[in-house]
This record gives sequence, C-alpha cells and structure tokens, in this order.
Amino acid sequence: MSENSFVYVTYIRTTPEKLWQALTDPEFNRQFFLCSHQESDWKVGSSWKLIFPDGRVADSGEILEVDPPKRLVIKWRNEWLPEMKEDGYTRCTFT
Repeated sequence: MSENSFVYVTYIRTTPEKLWQALTDPEFNRQFFLCSHQESDWKVGSSWKLIFPDGRVADSGEILEVDPPKRLVIKWRNEWLPEMKEDGYTRCTFT
C-alpha cells in the first residue's frame, strides 16, 4: 500500500450493531452489494472476499483489525479489472 491518503466519510443512521451485521452477514450484505456477498471469518489475518452472484471474486483482501461492532479495517484490492488490480491494495476502515 502506498502512502497516499484519501478520506471519504459517510454517516449512516443506524445502530453500530445493525451496521456491523450489514457489513459482515452474507445474507444481509447481499441487499447492498448488488446481490454479491462477502466471505470471511472476520478474524485478524483472515482473508476477505467480495463474491459476485456467479461465483467470481470481485474484490479480495485481508482483515487487519476487528473490534465488533465499533471498527473493521480491511486491506482491499479489485480482482476483476486488470488495470485496477495493478494499483494494488487499499486500506478501508469502517468505524
């Protein structure tokens, strides 16, 4: 990961517990990822994948930090567009 930084803030009106469920529960997050879902055991060091409905891997990465339901940090890379995959990983933090 490079040293470049970009911060994008979105406020979601919900409880931390409900947002955590939306991020980590495959059936729940299918509603927000165009029928795609995430796969992980949500433990530090574990792999993370966003899977298209047809089974292809859209994005992948690694779980860097977990503090349910307050904080989730993942290393994230696009897997299906070669020009984006070449850009490498991004650190994504949900708080």
